[in-house]
Amino acid sequence: MAKCTFLLLLVIGALVGSRAQTPTLLRDAIWGEFPSVVQVKTPRENQFCLGTVLNQNHVLTSAFCVLRYDRMRVFPARLVRVVGGDINVTPVAYTRQTRTAQHIFVHENYRPHTFENNIAVIRLAEPFHLPSNAIEPAPIRMRIVPDTQLCDVVTWYRPAGVDVNPGQEIPRQQAFNVNIRNRDACAAERRTEDSVQESALCTYTTIPMNVVQGDPMFCDGELTSIQSFTFLPPGQQPQAQPNLVSTQVRFYIHWINTQLTRTQPMPEGWNPVEF
Repeated sequence: MAKCTFLLLLVIGALVGSRAQTPTLLRDAIWGEFPSVVQVKTPRENQFCLGTVLNQNHVLTSAFCVLRYDRMRVFPARLVRVVGGDINVTPVAYTRQTRTAQHIFVHENYRPHTFENNIAVIRLAEPFHLPSNAIEPAPIRMRIVPDTQLCDVVTWYRPAGVDVNPGQEIPRQQAFNVNIRNRDACAAERRTEDSVQESALCTYTTIPMNVVQGDPMFCDGELTSIQSFTFLPPGQQPQAQPNLVSTQVRFYIHWINTQLTRTQPMPEGWNPVEF
């Protein structure tokens, strides 16, 4: 009987621990905190995505960020700009470097309906000037991330059109803390045929967060994943805490390295449904 009670306490403790979450705190990023994070601007109106510098010529982001509204066509590279070396829209920092894309490579097996392989690499028409005091390539985490690991998600403040905080409505780089959730527990809450893949990480916030696909997550200062999709636990309302599911970069290292030396552009007319 005592043994059964002990096992029950262990199970309860594991369940409680899996839901334990350090209170989420949203803060403005400071200079030098995330020097590899850049802004990706496409023709999408009021759409500010984030990317992460891989080297002086390439930036990592999500497939969603470089696709048009119908998610069937890639934006022409010349219409995509990458802004690095700055953490605010205004005033413009003297360290800011703005580049136009030369090529955009979306993962060939990207599936917009399930968010699988939600990853893309942007090649710049002109390289970033490195070394720089405001831009540097991201170190990529190759180790497994344990459950409950404390990490930081970097996002971009996007005004809703109402000046509720005078003087604070300027689009700018922000960050908030998350804890890694158990993947099986996260997948059980989704309850659809689209499971949370092994190549994904699930995190939980204690307050609602405004994230966009492509927002990077850093664990121990290393680029670990990029935001892929969000879903609510069953029975919860939109204002409740969502599960944030992101794509682990380490699972795509081979594909990423292939894009860095790729000589052929994406096939003309490529879209994720027909190819």
